Amino acid sequence: MVLVRTLLALAVCGMAAVGCSHDAPSGLPVATRIATLDDVNSSARGYVESLALAPDAGLVATGERGGQIRVWATAGEPTPVSLGNYQQAVIDLAFSPGGRVLASLGRHVEGALRLWRFDDRWVEAASLPMGRCLALRFDGSGARLAVLCESEVLIVDVASVQEVSRVPNPHREVLTAFDLSADGRRLVTAGHDGEVTVRDAVTATPVRSFSVKQSRRPGPLPRGLEPPEVWAVVVALSGDGTRAAAVTIEGTVYVWDVATGKKLFDHADGEAGGPPLGSLRFGRDGGLIAPLGDRFGMRRIDVSSKASQIVVSAPKAYGTVAISDDATAFAAVTSSVNGGRLSYAVEVWRMTAAMKLARD
Repeated sequence: MVLVRTLLALAVCGMAAVGCSHDAPSGLPVATRIATLDDVNSSARGYVESLALAPDAGLVATGERGGQIRVWATAGEPTPVSLGNYQQAVIDLAFSPGGRVLASLGRHVEGALRLWRFDDRWVEAASLPMGRCLALRFDGSGARLAVLCESEVLIVDVASVQEVSRVPNPHREVLTAFDLSADGRRLVTAGHDGEVTVRDAVTATPVRSFSVKQSRRPGPLPRGLEPPEVWAVVVALSGDGTRAAAVTIEGTVYVWDVATGKKLFDHADGEAGGPPLGSLRFGRDGGLIAPLGDRFGMRRIDVSSKASQIVVSAPKAYGTVAISDDATAFAAVTSSVNGGRLSYAVEVWRMTAAMKLARD
């Protein structure tokens, strides 16, 4: 039920009007569109649930509610390669850091974690049955794959496809988001209770906890209404695990120093909505790629200067987003209805060096 509530809330947020974010346009191009893939759903009733972007942005993978997985090249002829056809909802996809392994996470019926390897073509290399799980994250070496489930995080050894550890849920309610640092040492989880916790990924020892459960909506509540439930929809760790970030269902962005617990960045927008899944990632330079408050684009946050810069302002709201490991490229799903037919497209963008920051 929590997942359903989250998806419904995000769907409502995605319909918000343009202009919810107060970031000012930089006036300089900071991202270049390198590909647009139209009609990526396999049929008129194919709902695209998940998205992955290869590290070099050369490949995009899409997963559908009906079980279809398709891999697209972002250059050349946009003819997809189809992988399997299981009776499952493909709830998440992730490319390994080397780009030659694609992990897929299915839910319902034949739901499982599956690894697809590329030599001269994509083949299913292994599968591992999964329960009620939600998301995937490789570490920076590609040797470990973390799997977010509702009540725990599983760490899987990629070579043997064996579970090596289970990190229990430290929250009072079900897990809603997670991330694994690139060095594989730290894990951050968010719960529906509004807490965000960083732990040692090996020992599960708590390192630091933060709370995002306080609503940041302006003005008093109408008489008789309870305060809204607020939780983190997406979270991220810097590569070395020293910084943590979260975006809540209200679109509030937080960044913290894990060692000291100090809040480094805090931006609440009274009109913002919840972020697209997959839309938060630290770059190697410490900058944070995050969604605009209205979901119509992406921005880059310079945490040190507390400055925010729009990198893409889009004409359509973003659904699921996938950001490359080094945050130098991202892909986003958009949708439209033409003649009664639901159609999905994927935009792929590469960051440029031109930057002009707008004060948050």
